[in-house]
Amino acid sequence: MSKATAFFTGLMVGGAAAAIAVLCTAPSSGKDFRKKVKQKSNLAKQSLGDLKDQSLLLKDQVIQAASESKIVFNDLKEDMQHAFSTWQQEIKPNKANIEQELKDIQTSLQQLQNAVPPKE
Repeated sequence: MSKATAFFTGLMVGGAAAAIAVLCTAPSSGKDFRKKVKQKSNLAKQSLGDLKDQSLLLKDQVIQAASESKIVFNDLKEDMQHAFSTWQQEIKPNKANIEQELKDIQTSLQQLQNAVPPKE
């Protein structure tokens, strides 16, 4: 049960208990008391029915949001995969050039080391 549903349920139950307590302690005739109790019980039933309807609506909204988020996440996943694949293809020529330049630098360093006489 969500916090909001629990809160509203507690609010309704507490309100009903308070109404019954007020009716029981207020001085009135038996006929008036029964009439008030019937009115309050009808009001409580209506409130509980409204709470039930709102809970069902909330449940439907959560299900719809979950369904929509699943679609959005799948689209995002596909977009990210496409972007990554495109990026890999775009850097492929540069990667080969950089690797070749590193090999050239290593060759140049080796040639320099060979050209410089060792220290004695």
